[in-house]
Amino acid sequence: MELKPKPPFNFRLTATHMYLMPPATYSGGIFSRVLTLESGKPVHVSIKANDKVDDPELFISFKSEVSEEEKKEIKNKISFMFSIEDDLAEFYSIAKSDSVLRYAIKNLYGLKIQTAPTLFEGLTIGFCLQWVSFQRGVEMLDCLIKKYGKRINDYYAFPEPVTFASSPLQELKKCKLGFRAERIKWISQRVSSGLNLEKLKVLPDNRLREELMKIKWVGKSTAEALLLWRFKRYDSFPLDVWSAKIFRMFYPQFRNQSPSDIAKFAAELWRNYQGLAYYYIMCDRKNIAQKLNVELEEKWNL
Repeated sequence: MELKPKPPFNFRLTATHMYLMPPATYSGGIFSRVLTLESGKPVHVSIKANDKVDDPELFISFKSEVSEEEKKEIKNKISFMFSIEDDLAEFYSIAKSDSVLRYAIKNLYGLKIQTAPTLFEGLTIGFCLQWVSFQRGVEMLDCLIKKYGKRINDYYAFPEPVTFASSPLQELKKCKLGFRAERIKWISQRVSSGLNLEKLKVLPDNRLREELMKIKWVGKSTAEALLLWRFKRYDSFPLDVWSAKIFRMFYPQFRNQSPSDIAKFAAELWRNYQGLAYYYIMCDRKNIAQKLNVELEEKWNL
């Protein structure tokens, strides 16, 4: 099966930035993961691309037999996961005149946001990343997936909500989740009892933001992160105390500003593309720091 992304599209960058989240892997130019279809059927999918950022093409293969209807579902999932239809032209036009972003779009030309296939997976990731580094959050996810996910050859599917819901809390905590174990079990119980999170995707931005924050333990920061990573709402700006330090280093006008003030500046500077600006700057922070001759804290110098 083939897909034609809207150019520019750099498959390698999109597959691996900001962090490659389990259960996905990327090796030798091939992105692989198990996708669970609406029927509950797990399908191991592999994706590779040509090397033409301005004339991109994706090639999708399966490790098992799939029907035409299942292929259509997989195509739709991958199109959303890799932002296939998203157009970067207007964002790039804004970024070219920005003293910092211009470096990022040069280094990361064709980067789009890659996301989880379901909001439940996105929420689980979001809970694992609360008040912890990305690396630590990835370790928690990897443990959960290998402990609870259905194994397909050498790969694992993301665990189903009912699996987490039925697990004793102390078993979940063996993945060193701490307080996050209760949060994952709680949302898993709600989803396995019939809560349909996917219906939220049709809501307009402000209403979606409100509905996300009605979910227990989803505060403003997690809601903004979900809006950007899961729903591709590019007017979201998931600034936290850590990333705010990066923006203060890179932009003189942000130096003495609070996170909320930085967010207001971001809306004025980048308008409906502030989320993409955030993403590009955070992904390219190390190169930008070198260009601007500023030193990143060790936490971010990775």
